[in-house]
This record gives sequence, C-alpha cells and structure tokens, in this order.
Amino acid sequence: MKIKFQLLTLIALVVLSALTLLQLSTSLAYAHITKQFGNIKLEVGWKDEPPLAGELNNVIVDVNKTVTGGNSSGVINALADVNIVVKYGGVTKPLDFTPSQQAEGLYEAKLIPTRIGSYSLVLNGTIQGQNIVNTETPLDDVEGKQKFSFPDTADSSSATSATNSNNNNIGPRVEGILSQLATDIDSTRGTIDSISKNNVETQKLLQNVKTSADRSYMIGMIGIGAGVAGIVIAAVALSGKKVLGFP
Repeated sequence: MKIKFQLLTLIALVVLSALTLLQLSTSLAYAHITKQFGNIKLEVGWKDEPPLAGELNNVIVDVNKTVTGGNSSGVINALADVNIVVKYGGVTKPLDFTPSQQAEGLYEAKLIPTRIGSYSLVLNGTIQGQNIVNTETPLDDVEGKQKFSFPDTADSSSATSATNSNNNNIGPRVEGILSQLATDIDSTRGTIDSISKNNVETQKLLQNVKTSADRSYMIGMIGIGAGVAGIVIAAVALSGKKVLGFP
C-alpha cells in the first residue's frame, strides 16, 4: 500500500512538472522583449500573436518609468524624440507610432509583414533624458498562414486531398527557404550599396586632394618664377651699374 502511494505521488509530480514546462514553453513562444534604460523600461512585440505573413498587425512599444518605491507608470508622449524603424534582413522601414487607447505609455504602429521570418525594431533617440542609441530589439518570428488554415481550399477528393496535404507540408519549408534567400539578397544588396557609396566618397576625396595638389603646384611654380625673375632683374641692374662706371 505504501509503495502504491509513493508511485502515485511520483506520477503526480511528473505530470505536474510536464504541465509546468508546457505552460512555460507556451508563454515563451510568443514573448515580448523588455529592455531597461536607466529608469525607463521598454517592452516591444506584436499585438496579435502569432504574427502571420500577409495579415495586418500592430507593432507595440510599451514605455514605463520607474518611480519611488519601485512602482512604474506609463510615459505620455514618450516617442516624440525617438526614431523607430522595423528591420527585415538588410531592409528597413520607418514606423509611425500613435498612442494606444488601452493604456498610457502604450504605442502602436500598423504593419503587414509580407514575408515569414525574423523582424526587429531599431530605436534611436531619447526618452526623458535617457539615451537610446541604435538599439535593435527582435520581434517574434512571422509565420505562414498554412499552419492555421482550415479547411483546405482545394478539391475535396481523396487523391487531391493527399496531394494537397503533401504540398502543405512542403510549402512552408520552401517559403521559409525563399524568404531566407530574399533576406540574404537584401542584406548583400545593402552591403554593395554601402561599398559603392564609400567608393564614391573616396573618389571625391582623391579628386579634392588632386585639386589641392595642382593648386599648390601652380602656386609653387609662380613663386619660383617670381624668384627667378627677381634674380635676373638684380643681375641686369648690377651689370648696368658696372657698364656706366658706378661702383
């Protein structure tokens, strides 16, 4: 009887642990990211989770200030001096945040993520004297709609259903690969544009140096010419004195 009780207790502990881990993993799957800047706390994420490609969503930024006693309160007009862009690979887009009606210090910006994959927010500016310099914060990955679509929009025959089932399994993988490839291409394109810009600036700098060198050379040649002319004039003057018999 004692052994049976211990066995039931062990089983109950295992089940409880499993449920706890499941709840923890679920809560972490779609989690908002929090960052602290002095007494200013920022929390960013998607309003509707999971975020789906092609679906209108809202990027949210929650700004709170820690006050005496450890309490916090929402900061009004917090993003007035902050520039925020959303980043996907090497591509960025400015976002226009407006105050939310749900709570003070909560701000929202509408966005339709067109590709599955990883997005992030890049913040630059100040909030009540706290500097936020080039801070990049990841958002939850955007997923494809196939995972949640029901029923299948194709023909309901058994053969077609089997084919579509296989296609649904392959589709998200192919879409993920193509999305990642597009991200890499965008990133490479950004790098090439940066190199081209640096090359143009370098050429301008070399041209400026060449122009300065040419100007210095002309000034030097004029100076040398003036010096030679002075010497010639002095020699002629001395020769004239000797011819006229002047000491």
